[in-house]
Amino acid sequence: MTTLSTFKTMKLSATASKAVISAALLCLSTSSYASFVESFDAATLPAGWVTKNLSTRNSSGNPWSVGKGILDDAEEIVVGPHSGDGMALVNYTSVGSGIGTISNWLISPVITGLRNGDTFSFYTTTVPDSPYPDRLEFRMSTGSGTSVGSSTASVGTFTTALLSINPGVDVGGYPEDWTKYTVTLSGLSGPIDGRVAFRYFVPNGGPSGDNSNIIGLDDFSYVSAPVPEPASVTMMLAGVGVLAGLHRRRKAQRAA
Repeated sequence: MTTLSTFKTMKLSATASKAVISAALLCLSTSSYASFVESFDAATLPAGWVTKNLSTRNSSGNPWSVGKGILDDAEEIVVGPHSGDGMALVNYTSVGSGIGTISNWLISPVITGLRNGDTFSFYTTTVPDSPYPDRLEFRMSTGSGTSVGSSTASVGTFTTALLSINPGVDVGGYPEDWTKYTVTLSGLSGPIDGRVAFRYFVPNGGPSGDNSNIIGLDDFSYVSAPVPEPASVTMMLAGVGVLAGLHRRRKAQRAA
């Protein structure tokens, strides 16, 4: 039986449970930084994570899932997790049958206080020597909404494209071994709340399409940029005051 973690190349199956992701939100020392980490090791989707499959003929749903690894017909692991016990998976069965456009979303919980200098990183891979090209987008939306529109082409409120892996959908263009990607936020007018999303976006995909096979995702993390500690801010303000005082003294001496 075809599963959500199946290679199209040889109709291989994987031990994938129908659940996605667990998350841990860690608030570190006061006024330092926050960290959001997901290793995809749990068997249930935690509160806040959202999957939406807008692909062609997706009546079976087939959202992102989590599995222990991708297996061949002999049930040998072909691709295991980057670390830990699990990995997130999505594949060509996003399209229910025939040929169609894949637009399959995995959306993070709300992250508060996003600002310039914050970084996101994750690892991703497809299978070795895949003849069917894949593509993955990494997008951001401000606010708490999860709207991605209603069509294969729509992105809803996720209008900020942070990264596209294999944008030309070229054979061999998607990494065939675990590869780390890092994105640093810039251009924000100030701290905002928002979500990020992974969009498996492949034209001419599906069981009969020339494109789309399978991708794995693992070890996603968010780290906010450090902010000055209160003591540091006080020292900075004190330093500004001292400089201003010296400037006034020099002006008075010149006037005398």
